[in-house]
Amino acid sequence: MSTPFPEGSVNAYLLLGNPVTLIDTGIWQEESVRQLQQDLLRVGITWQDIEQVVVTHMHMDHAGGVTAIQREVDVPVFVHRGARCTLEGGLLEFQRTESYFQQFFLECGAEGKVTRNHKYREEKWKGVHYVDDGDTIRAGGREYTVVYAPGHSQTDICLWHRESGDAFVGDHLLKEISANAFMEPPSPQENDRPKALLQYRASMLRTQQLPWKTIYPGHGRPYVGHEALIEQRFVEHEERCLAILQHLQDGKQTVYEISTTMFPWLQGGAVFLGLSEILGHLDLLVEQSRATVATENGVLVFRSA
Repeated sequence: MSTPFPEGSVNAYLLLGNPVTLIDTGIWQEESVRQLQQDLLRVGITWQDIEQVVVTHMHMDHAGGVTAIQREVDVPVFVHRGARCTLEGGLLEFQRTESYFQQFFLECGAEGKVTRNHKYREEKWKGVHYVDDGDTIRAGGREYTVVYAPGHSQTDICLWHRESGDAFVGDHLLKEISANAFMEPPSPQENDRPKALLQYRASMLRTQQLPWKTIYPGHGRPYVGHEALIEQRFVEHEERCLAILQHLQDGKQTVYEISTTMFPWLQGGAVFLGLSEILGHLDLLVEQSRATVATENGVLVFRSA
């Protein structure tokens, strides 16, 4: 299905069998939902044939179509329990999240330099089943183990069929592009932001050890060889860290300063992507004692160690 985002199209997967299951839904825009419906009709499936939906993570290009689908058919939705605050928190949770992003921009040294034009969209999902690591979901006549893999988002799950090695991974492991480890606010019960890239690397170290065979990603074609792909991602992380250390040789730097130097083409709301990318790698450098961080007038300032 098409999307307006740089990664282009997004995948949804139909698992035939008991129960007929749709994995991911595309975005909320009418054209995307219509594409999904037409693709289903090509294999003789209507909305009414769908018996359940599994959402791999709460990004809009994967979860955005749920409301439109539930207007057509009453189906349960399975999603990680971390989505509860978004789905049940309503306008207050949206406002809390947006307030935190403004604080994040301040800490990055980007206050007043980043636009964020997110508007509140009420999500009224019905029949939500919250799942967690190790749970089992029956889909398409097979039993799938839920693997919680935070990093790209705080709600990423993979579905692993142990017998065949098939794994539906959402955006956890993309072969054709490297998924960003997005900064997200802490949950309402926590104070500190999740260190997304550190989480992501821990999740990849874990899934690298799992005996997966065919990987079905959220973008791009299915592939095999996730172990080598993860090794390549770690190499890329190190290359990014070395590039950042080069900038830190010139003295103290903010996240925004490094981001605008390394990604000068990012404008408007896209600047957030660069901030997430740089902050994640700075977290890694601090974790490895290769950089230090201090707060000056509310702004995070990094130096080489």
